[in-house]
Amino acid sequence: MKKTFTLLTITVVLGLAYSGCIYDKAELVYPQPATCDTVNMKYSTDIVPILTANCYVCHGGNASNSGGRKFDSHSLLLNYVNSGKLIKAITHSSGATPMPYQLPKLPECTINKIKAWVNRGAPNN
Repeated sequence: MKKTFTLLTITVVLGLAYSGCIYDKAELVYPQPATCDTVNMKYSTDIVPILTANCYVCHGGNASNSGGRKFDSHSLLLNYVNSGKLIKAITHSSGATPMPYQLPKLPECTINKIKAWVNRGAPNN
């Protein structure tokens, strides 16, 4: 019985040691995060989906908890873009209420997409 236990222990230890020494390609084991494409951001196809997912529940349509701030149309959103309040709010900068309200900041890629659109003049496209 002792020989069987010793042989089994050695087999398990060697198996674990061997499996720990496998070298794979680093890019497969540790994939790089996807790049954030901020080129040619469009209001209708890039910005509206972000707003729909993160903002319209409070600041769109029939939302009653909007705090008087609705921007479910380009013209309404433009007021917040031009005043700088949109970028301040989503970047959680001082002088603005951090948005989304009482939630973590949006992912950097999402913020960068909005910034890129704003920097292009916030076109209604």
